[in-house]
Amino acid sequence: MKKLTMTFSWGASLDWDKQDEWQQNANGYRCTLRYDGRQYTFDFWQGLGISRDPDAEGCLECLLSDAQAGEMDFEQFCAEFGYDTDSRKAEQTWKRCQRVLENMLRLLGDDYEEMLYAH
Repeated sequence: MKKLTMTFSWGASLDWDKQDEWQQNANGYRCTLRYDGRQYTFDFWQGLGISRDPDAEGCLECLLSDAQAGEMDFEQFCAEFGYDTDSRKAEQTWKRCQRVLENMLRLLGDDYEEMLYAH
């Protein structure tokens, strides 16, 4: 398996007024995963109870979980996570998961499924 690496810096890039309350009270990071000559940069938050910095494996696990949710159609997504199908917030969350899926497919390429099921 090719090596996955990550760099990060303190502070997410998402504007403060666009962050939800949880994000505003969590530890935000700007992370870049690198894999097989490709990279993906993203914001990542951890709750205040987590005292260590994020690592590549933990971030990848979270991103792959979101990517899996992005593979579902909207009705499946809502049923799986307890959202109302008439909720704009649910639709926005589902669309973010679909964007993560696109980015994971781009980053991991042919190794996407192997990585997905390795976790």
